[in-house]
Amino acid sequence: MVTGAAGFLGRALTRALAGRGHNVHALDRRTGFERSSRIKPFIGDIRDYDAVLGAARGCGTVFHTAAVMNFLGVSDRKTWRESYGINVEGTLNVIRACREAGVQRLVYTSTNTVCYSPGHLINGDESMPYAGKTLDIYAKTKIEAEKAVLAANDQKGLLSVAIRPAGLWGHGDGCYMVTKLVEELKKGSFVATIGDGTSLADNTHVDNLVQAELLAAEKLIETPEVVAGKAYFITDEEQMNLIEWFRPLIEGLGYKIPSRSIPVRLMYIIAFLMEWLHRFGGPKPFMTRLEVHNLTTSFTFRCSKARRELGYRPTIGRDEGMKLCVMRYGKSRAV
Repeated sequence: MVTGAAGFLGRALTRALAGRGHNVHALDRRTGFERSSRIKPFIGDIRDYDAVLGAARGCGTVFHTAAVMNFLGVSDRKTWRESYGINVEGTLNVIRACREAGVQRLVYTSTNTVCYSPGHLINGDESMPYAGKTLDIYAKTKIEAEKAVLAANDQKGLLSVAIRPAGLWGHGDGCYMVTKLVEELKKGSFVATIGDGTSLADNTHVDNLVQAELLAAEKLIETPEVVAGKAYFITDEEQMNLIEWFRPLIEGLGYKIPSRSIPVRLMYIIAFLMEWLHRFGGPKPFMTRLEVHNLTTSFTFRCSKARRELGYRPTIGRDEGMKLCVMRYGKSRAV
């Protein structure tokens, strides 16, 4: 079973599983599933335990990708309730359903921000503790959910593993990172960068993430004593400044990187104020404090543990992936 199967990652994962000859139960509250005779759609919300249990029955492995990606640092009660309900309580439903349905393996899509406290970080690894302070709702709820998934690991029953990608990207529909930039380019609102352009970041192409999740599922069968109950960082292994990383897409679509730069402290204050205004009914911020940090603070992780224990090797990088993005968004007239 794949939860969040109509999302950007979920579609890629169900497509890969079906392509390998697996029968897939695809669960999502939306439509838009991959079409294949091997994919059986289940429309339901992971906050609905019966819906999760019904989709999980008959499955040996569950890939839990469903989540709400909310990067606000402050929010109203309704926004928080939705994020917590899906990211945490929904995950608890998945764990419970796996046990009741006799599922043997659970592969959870986490995030690298579960270990990100404000400040520069280069080449972090899995020995790091969870973040003591988070900048957004997403990281806060994913920490709690990942802890529950790994605590559920039982060598005599359900085996679990967590995969921690960096910024997820690719040329398919629903990719937040790429589509947000393309929308800003289209509106003409990309008029300045932030900071001095020296910070480094990781990203994770969706194909590389799918590879890692499939490897994790395989290793839960082959070497559970090695991987079960563990978390793994997964990146493209290309540490780069984000604006420079986006350059092939920006220029490939006929735009230029602005020469004007906004000071980091000023942009952080603006983002902070926008988040609080939104908390009390104002418009959605065009940039959050977390996004300011991502653009201006070095934040990278090593994949050596995933290489060693999962056999992970990234197969697609920035240059090849950006060519596909340019073809996708140029051809669709999105800009």
